[in-house]
Amino acid sequence: MTAPRVAFLWHLHQPDYRDPVDGRPLMPWVRLHALRGYRDLILETVEEGTPWTLNVVPSLLDQLLALADGPRDRVHELQRCSAEEAAEVADEVVATLPSGHPTMTRAHPRWAALRSELEGGRRPGLAEIRDVQVWSLLAWFGATAHRDFPELRELARKGGSFSEADHAALIAVQDRILAEVPSWLRRLGEVSVSCSPYYHPILPLVVDARHARRCMPDLPDEVRFAWPEDALLQLVSARDRVEELCGVRPVGLWPSEGSVSPEVAALAAEAGFRWLATDHGVLWRSERQGAGQGGWALGHGVVGLFRDTDLSDRVGFRYADRDPREAAADLVAHAAHRADGGTVLVALDGENPWECFADAGAAFRRELRSALAKGPVRAVTADAAAALPVVGEVRELWTGSWIGADFRIWIGHEDDRRAWRLLADLREAVAEAPEPAREAAMRHVLAAEGSDWFWWFGDDFRTSWKWMFDLMFREHVAAGWRALGRPVPEAVTRPIATAEPPSRVEPQGRLSIDAERPDAWLAWSRAGEVLGGEGAMARAAAVRRLRFGWDDAGALWVRAEARGRWEVPGADAVWQLDDGLVARFDAGAADVALVDAEGVCWPDIPLRFRPEDPSTWWAV
Repeated sequence: MTAPRVAFLWHLHQPDYRDPVDGRPLMPWVRLHALRGYRDLILETVEEGTPWTLNVVPSLLDQLLALADGPRDRVHELQRCSAEEAAEVADEVVATLPSGHPTMTRAHPRWAALRSELEGGRRPGLAEIRDVQVWSLLAWFGATAHRDFPELRELARKGGSFSEADHAALIAVQDRILAEVPSWLRRLGEVSVSCSPYYHPILPLVVDARHARRCMPDLPDEVRFAWPEDALLQLVSARDRVEELCGVRPVGLWPSEGSVSPEVAALAAEAGFRWLATDHGVLWRSERQGAGQGGWALGHGVVGLFRDTDLSDRVGFRYADRDPREAAADLVAHAAHRADGGTVLVALDGENPWECFADAGAAFRRELRSALAKGPVRAVTADAAAALPVVGEVRELWTGSWIGADFRIWIGHEDDRRAWRLLADLREAVAEAPEPAREAAMRHVLAAEGSDWFWWFGDDFRTSWKWMFDLMFREHVAAGWRALGRPVPEAVTRPIATAEPPSRVEPQGRLSIDAERPDAWLAWSRAGEVLGGEGAMARAAAVRRLRFGWDDAGALWVRAEARGRWEVPGADAVWQLDDGLVARFDAGAADVALVDAEGVCWPDIPLRFRPEDPSTWWAV
């Protein structure tokens, strides 16, 4: 029997955060992830010779190259200025610098205590301001940085009351790491590299936004955006840029968000790719012939690799709090079982998960490499997996993404479609414009096609930075109009995102909650919501948001984002989280209320959830 194989694909991606006019980064995440996940994954992969695949987005590589000598983001300025200068904008420092996953704070007791004091309303003095500057940066450095720079370990041991010399030493380490970035990128040529389209667009929607109706038949037919030549350009330019920077011409493609369609497979072949990867949810909905774990023939000489959703989610959402050796053994055992003599693909973000690990994931990755070396499953690159004999043929590839096998997040909300219409107007104007204005404007069109702007439109996800994503999208569109020498339409100057989110949202489908990790964000992506702003919610500021939905077994799941500790009378199971709780009602219907330690009930009148009568789930 053939030994089972597992291919790992780590997707390195952040949207293009640079201002389209002056090139200044408007958000800090490329820089901060460069200190953590990017450096760790690239150096570990090269140094250990681990046979896994790093998937890169060219617009991210461009931003990484600009870190050392380019303009600085505002968070960068606040972190590196003197404490005296930072004290002049103390409110901005306190509101802005404690950024990152709570795990990064909890890993350092002094940082956790300081953040708690600031969140409790304490006004920081000069010493606290400097400690915030140091810890907000120090917490982001990854395992290889701590290995290579003893200054970081010394600062972590000191814990607080940092001097200006300590602060300067930290900034010097950051600057040295950022100056190394070009050498990392050249070393990518030593390992297996695949890529995504240049600006990370949802390719099927760029080919023709109306194709979303194949997987979302109820979607309003109101977006006229169909530019397959843009999709091809995003692919060809991506391969060219990766080859230029890394010295290797990738043959593999992770389409942004695993978004595929029959047309995208054909374009991938035209652009010279030999394989592409997406999610098993797409494969299950595709018309196919064959069976087994491995590559599938998609036509046009392209092999399809389909990520194992459960295995990938174990890494992304479940292992951060587990013993590293135990987590690695669990993953290898399940991969060997799922492969069943074939090849399974584990594909996920290569940066975001490591925020959740106290040590940036170093111990888990080390134990995983060790477990893979021992068997029973053998690690291979995605290139090698795609070169093996296929296990079947996909006759009609489903049009969809890795999230729900549809495009609801990027075009399902009216805000999404409003943005697409603004972009469509610009793209049509560009098509009619003469050169060289057309070429100048197209750069902004391609950047505006990026998926991340649409990710934050609508009510799918929330972030305090949402207004910035809205602004950046519109700035790219506005820059395109200016490049054409034409006035910016008035609609482009107005925010797209709905000013006030709806206070009540119905569930969008059945939930699939894992009791081992009930806080995994993807599991709640289709949940209904109760938000603040009216009735009992407005009287309970301690409860910020409540999400709910039913699973396939008919159980009701409720997640409350709340301060403090609460109990849920009548629930069959309750999980206490750092930011609230999750409760399960096996009966599938319940009147839900929360009770705190002093017996105070929220809300005054329970919320009534009845799956057979959704109109009654809100009680005032």
